Amino acid sequence: MKNRIIKISNIIVILVILAILKISVISAQGIHEFSVDAGLGSSSLRYKLSHGDRSGRVGGDFGVGYTYFFDKVRITSTGKVFRELWGIHTGMGIGLYNAKAKLDDANTENKGLNDGDTSVEDPKYNVFDLRTKLDNYSEIQKTVYLNIPVMAQFQIEQIYAMAGFKFGIPISGKFSSDNATITNAGWYPELGNLATTQEFAGYGTFNGRYFEGNFESRFAVIFALEAGYKWRIADNLSIYTGMYFDCGLNNTCKEADKAFVNYNNKRPKEFSTNSVLSSYSDNKKLTTFTDKTKLMAVGIKLRFAMEK
Repeated sequence: MKNRIIKISNIIVILVILAILKISVISAQGIHEFSVDAGLGSSSLRYKLSHGDRSGRVGGDFGVGYTYFFDKVRITSTGKVFRELWGIHTGMGIGLYNAKAKLDDANTENKGLNDGDTSVEDPKYNVFDLRTKLDNYSEIQKTVYLNIPVMAQFQIEQIYAMAGFKFGIPISGKFSSDNATITNAGWYPELGNLATTQEFAGYGTFNGRYFEGNFESRFAVIFALEAGYKWRIADNLSIYTGMYFDCGLNNTCKEADKAFVNYNNKRPKEFSTNSVLSSYSDNKKLTTFTDKTKLMAVGIKLRFAMEK
């Protein structure tokens, strides 16, 4: 998966470089603009929870950019002169996307586990189904993407607008849950017995637990818009101030393929959890906590630009 993502990112970078070089050769009268930018706002993972609510969190991005402009002067029928700039913008930036999932009371089941009890002669009596109840479980998810924009930019006088796409390459995906309350029980079908209080075996109610881990993100295609005002502060220096809106077009999380609770029969009390983004809640893998996950961001953008 990672090798495929790297190959895709390399292809995108090569195509962008070739496009810029071709434009530069076609017109030597254009304007080259180099910039650094930073954005701040609501930058989140968007999805629906089957057992609760999701909320967005503050995020943002920062990066470097290059814009090639075609300079044009337009004269209206009234004789007024406007300077128009058409350009192609690209670059590279880091995007931070966060979300918080808060589950209502929910139940999960992981069947066919083995408790590892070597004192039992017949191994079939070691097989059990782990039943887990979640009480007001909440989880914070944080992802980092390397975003490559390919956008068209139009500017008339100091007003500018941009539209196009960003291609996101996942760098990391992490989750954490603090002060969680989880109740485990073990159903032994061969014995017809439900174990609920053997804490040494990982059964019972566990309060104030902290969990953290990683989840796998996918390559993202993002529709991007930006608009605002360009302030000229020197002959070749400008500051952009504007608003941006990014809308992910594809599912960026791998399909749920893990049980919610990671059971370890050597250290049953030290069980861990997976993110609700990558977990199923029943053993048939038909019921998941979330649906498709997409990136979404809206906020303010500040860009320092130098023309050459």
